[in-house]
Amino acid sequence: MRFIALRRCAVSFGLFVAALSLLGTTTNTPLNQPPTPTSVCDPAPRSHLILHERARVSLEDPRPLNLRDGAGTGSEIIGQIPASGVFYVLAGPQCSQSYAWFRVEYDDATGWIAEGDSTAYYVEAYPPGE
Repeated sequence: MRFIALRRCAVSFGLFVAALSLLGTTTNTPLNQPPTPTSVCDPAPRSHLILHERARVSLEDPRPLNLRDGAGTGSEIIGQIPASGVFYVLAGPQCSQSYAWFRVEYDDATGWIAEGDSTAYYVEAYPPGE
């Protein structure tokens, strides 16, 4: 009787592991682990911004970041976000002209920003509590 109960547990566990592998998850990977950032456009860097979270313009470069009416360098500049300016990420990333573009809200303006290029990030995730 004990053997049958152990066998049923083993079969149930095997089915559980098989179901996880079909979902692309293994028992060695925590289910709540955040996704690995991926590059959307070559040669743009891997995306670090998180949808529906705050971010800010990097302090590495004191120049303001252009806010555009579309995802592309040919789109009209409708404003700028200063270094250390905090904004909210609405959508993205969208690839255009080797940049990863995000639709953001800053103050009362909504537009598109480039996350960075092959040499530097223009923006960074804004840590909670700051």
